[in-house]
Amino acid sequence: MKIYKKKFLFRIIFDETPTKVDNNIGVYCEQNFRKFTSETINLPLKDIDTDLIIPAEFLNTTEKSGLGAHVFSNLRKQVDFPQFKNQRILVAGKNFGCGSSREHAVWALKEVGIDVIVSSEFADIFRGNAEKNGILLIKLPENVVQKFLTSKEKLTIDLINQNIIDIKNQKYHFEIDPFVKTKLLENISDLGYLMKHKDKILEFEKNI
Repeated sequence: MKIYKKKFLFRIIFDETPTKVDNNIGVYCEQNFRKFTSETINLPLKDIDTDLIIPAEFLNTTEKSGLGAHVFSNLRKQVDFPQFKNQRILVAGKNFGCGSSREHAVWALKEVGIDVIVSSEFADIFRGNAEKNGILLIKLPENVVQKFLTSKEKLTIDLINQNIIDIKNQKYHFEIDPFVKTKLLENISDLGYLMKHKDKILEFEKNI
């Protein structure tokens, strides 16, 4: 697929070579994202920046794989740092993801299995990177986040109804951009969504 300027603002040229990518490109998550229950990784720290998530010394790559081994490498030197053991939910203090715009931070978190991050505040650039890489960011009131941080309980993510459910079955509603929600439910990236509508795009172009 090529994109270039001509008489249109932007024109998309699809490669007609048969491919398996059309329906499966940009898969976000191998596991169910509609509703799942998971233990949590709890980081009761505010202002966790992208350098803490993945230090600059590991940014000498453009590959998404291999970064998970270094996620929170400086914090993990502390004795009480929680271990990553198949948890899909990270709960953290406010202003998570601040600092530089490195997308590597999201790649590293995704590789260690984090699909959802819960906080009371997220840095804007980090939010954009997370949404493009299939990590759901859930913003909740600070008192609710602190409750999760101290209780260390399992949480259930119900993406369809936009709720987090605790072990007492109490529900906490969260907001999400409809397009981001669609991509997560259908397990596709931005490009995957575009490819899904290839026929409609080509038909529209014929009428311009």
